[in-house]
Amino acid sequence: MGEKGEAACEKVGRCAEHGKKLVYFCRLEKLKVCSKCAITGSHRGHTVVPVEEALSELKELLSARLVKLEAESLEQTSRLGEIEHNMTAAQEEAEMLQQQVQEDFAILRSFLDSEEKVLMEWIATEKQHILEELERLKAECLERAKHLSLLMDPFKAVLQSTNLSDVLKVLNISSDGSSHPCETANDPVVRFEAEKFCGPLQYKVWKRMLQIIQTVPEAYTFDHLTAHPHLEISTNRRSVIPRREALPVDYANGRFDTCLCVLGTEAISTGKHYWEVTVNKKAKWDLGVAYSSVPRHGDIFYRPSRGIWCLTLRDGYCYEACDEHDIQLEVQHSPGRIGIYVDYEGGVVLFFDAETMLMLHAFRTHFTDQLLPLYSPCTMEEAVPGDQRLTIFKLNV
Repeated sequence: MGEKGEAACEKVGRCAEHGKKLVYFCRLEKLKVCSKCAITGSHRGHTVVPVEEALSELKELLSARLVKLEAESLEQTSRLGEIEHNMTAAQEEAEMLQQQVQEDFAILRSFLDSEEKVLMEWIATEKQHILEELERLKAECLERAKHLSLLMDPFKAVLQSTNLSDVLKVLNISSDGSSHPCETANDPVVRFEAEKFCGPLQYKVWKRMLQIIQTVPEAYTFDHLTAHPHLEISTNRRSVIPRREALPVDYANGRFDTCLCVLGTEAISTGKHYWEVTVNKKAKWDLGVAYSSVPRHGDIFYRPSRGIWCLTLRDGYCYEACDEHDIQLEVQHSPGRIGIYVDYEGGVVLFFDAETMLMLHAFRTHFTDQLLPLYSPCTMEEAVPGDQRLTIFKLNV
């Protein structure tokens, strides 16, 4: 029997070939059949079950598929909600950032405009003063020149004369002082001293601009009481140097005893902070921030879930951001100084190439405890020449 015939018979409830009721279901061909079809007919040897059993099984299958589809639908609904939330957040954050950028640049422009105005007014005032003084000197000079010209006229005339009496007369007049010019000393000729306004103008303005810049490299220090015994802290507490031999220090509770780490002295629990660490050409180091409660004994794991946000360098070229799964970074230029920026309320930790100010990586989180800078120069590299210290950069102005 063909498929069309069987389908037509199924509608009337009886087998078209045998006239019997379709009380069974063929699992192979997924059709209702009669008893003769199942035993001697075209469905002989196929797996057949009563229609009621097949209906129950098929409903269970449909129910399972429905559950799966509903789960997928719920997942897409949740994903849609996340997408819409992120769209709204992107719009709001971008607008806030744009407003902040406008405000920051407005402050800089206002400062530069004010500096320019003051300097231009100063130059104009100085120019006016010099020009007025030169005009006065010019008038005096012209007056003296006119007077001298009048005095010289008799001399010029008598030099053409052959009369001795006329020559003597002029000499007598000139010797009695009546023909001498005024005995007034000439004031020095002033000039416009442009050098007063020259020099490193942009640098001088930049130094004054630091007064209005809220975030500049902060001169942080190392907490020597937390330094691993194989780490030496400099006298000014801004350099840390790995040593082959342990230093004679007290193994206090707050000191790292396994990982070659040291914490910063300055705690961060609010605000925005930025500092820079000079790494020179070191082939390995660890830099970041950690909760002040970070374990000091035994191995520690650089993970945000452990309260540590860290960037590492290995082999001189392998930069990694230590997220829950390490993220290898593509860094074209090996920076000699790393910048670290923390916005506590914003939940942001950023790492920069401090020489180009290109961002290397960003962590986004929500802080629940005070932070401390975390540093590690790693172990002494025997085969590597040169300085192996880490130094906290101080902006000297």
